[in-house]
This record gives sequence, C-alpha cells and structure tokens, in this order.
Amino acid sequence: MYYIILGAQTKDKKGCCIIYKSLSPTEGWSFAGQLKVPGFEDFGDMWECPSIETISGYDVLIFCPQHLKLNGRGGSVHHNGYLLGHMDWDSLTFTPDNTSFHVLDFGFDSYAAECAANPNDKNKATLIAWMGLPDASYPTDDEDWSGCLTLPRELRVRDRRLIQQPIDELQALRGKKIDLETTDILPRVCEVELISRGGDLTLKMFAKADGTGGLAVKYDDKSKEITVDRSGLNKRFNTELGEQRTRSLPKGLFHMRFFIDRSSVEIFVNDGDAVFSSRIFPTDGEDRLFVEGDASIHLWELKRAVEESFVVD
Repeated sequence: MYYIILGAQTKDKKGCCIIYKSLSPTEGWSFAGQLKVPGFEDFGDMWECPSIETISGYDVLIFCPQHLKLNGRGGSVHHNGYLLGHMDWDSLTFTPDNTSFHVLDFGFDSYAAECAANPNDKNKATLIAWMGLPDASYPTDDEDWSGCLTLPRELRVRDRRLIQQPIDELQALRGKKIDLETTDILPRVCEVELISRGGDLTLKMFAKADGTGGLAVKYDDKSKEITVDRSGLNKRFNTELGEQRTRSLPKGLFHMRFFIDRSSVEIFVNDGDAVFSSRIFPTDGEDRLFVEGDASIHLWELKRAVEESFVVD
C-alpha cells in the first residue's frame, strides 16, 4: 500500500494530518481518514509538512505545528519537531512513546523539514529543511529571495532521541585549509570544526576587529548549556522572536561543526545531539573569528556544491 500524508486543519481550527492511500503510486488514490495522535488532539491550529519515517526500529512523526508557544523558543509560534512512537496503518493511529514534542532544530530559522528514506539502511533517513519561518521577514526579501535550504543531514535514533549529522559526502566540498595561527579572518563560505578539551567556551563568528559583536556561541560548563546569540550582528531582524537559543548538554560539550554559507550558519553539536540552523547577514567589517577556552579548531574553505548554471528563459 502507498500512503500520502498531508498537513491539515480541522473545521474547529485544530492541527492534524490526513491520509490518502492507493495500491498504485500513480492512480487510484482514495481518502483513508485523519491520523490519530493520542495526546496531541489540541496542539496548534495547523500542522504542516508531516512525514512518518522508520529509523532504527522507531516510527518517527515529523511535523510543523503552527500558532503555539513552546518553552525556550522565544516569541516564535511556528515550530518543526517530532514524536517517537509506533504507527498502526490499519487504524491510522500514531501512538507516541510519551507526551514530549521534541524540537528538531534549536536554531532560529528551521522549518518544513522533509525526509528521504534509505531503503538500503533501515537505521537512517536523510533530511533537508527550509531555513526560514512563515510570517517572518528577512533582509533578502527586498531582493525578491525568500528562504533557502539546509544541507542534507543523516537522521538516526540515539538514546531515544533523533540526532542529525551532516552527510559524509559533504567532506568532498572541503577546499583550502586555513592556518588560524596566521589569520583570524573568517571566510564567508567555510567549514569549522572545534574539539573542546573541557570547561567554558566562547566562539564568536563574524565579530569586529576589536572582538566585539558577531554571532556568539557560548558553552557554560557549570549549567551544561550551550547558547547561540545573534544579537551582536549589525544586521538584526525578527528580533521580536528572540535573539538567543539555548540547549542543555547533559554530557557536556566535546565537539562542534559549523557550516557557513553566504547568509546562513548550521551548527552541529556533539555529533548531532543538538543542531542550530540560522540565517545571518554579516556586513563589511564583520569578518573575524575569536575563540576563548581550551579547544582545538580547524577551518576549511568550501567549494561550490553546484557547478551548473541555472537559467530561467
């Protein structure tokens, strides 16, 4: 049987999913019913971009509930997250393991994640999300550009949580390695890898020459929390949604990878325990990298992922 899962809203303004089914992927589709998710009958007024993946023996319902507040998400009312549980296709019921809705990405601008299953490896799937939020404005709006996409990520389940790691193939994009002992200039497109030796740590990207401003990533070893703060950048936007995001790291901080593109940064913490995806728009003079704490750091320029020209006639 083939299934189509669609985000929807009930007549009484409750978010939900509806399902169609068919024996053929190209014809014969019929309405099967509404997906039942016990405990989440009143969770936002619209669900967008739903998918159900099977990873490492778990069924995972990924969806975007709208118009509700969640702890730690600032003023944002649109979220991307998931539930672990079990899917019964006969009764169209997804039964969560518990009542916790897990945020998929702890950054400012992750939404509308979509997955591709891996038929050769039932332990993982591949995810790409939109870096942008509904009803939010970005500096590129004035240039008629709206949003961009994250790098592809490998999804696995570890310790009953979904983890995301950049796919291995991205290492092929590494170009020239930068010697950070001779420069503190941060390339506009690059990959940064940091290995922490323990203790507090602060990393500033796109700071000014005097060390002020920039995108700050701070880890507090006492509280075991990591915080991403973009309030120090010159070009600020969507400030009403909050400019700080914090994630607990019970095992402490030991590793981070940063992928920086022209208007975005994707931060992978502790081999996928937490991910922060955010839009950033550094201006002239915001081009330095500073690190405070006991850590080793490596930096590579990144080559273009797409070489072909895209022409609209």
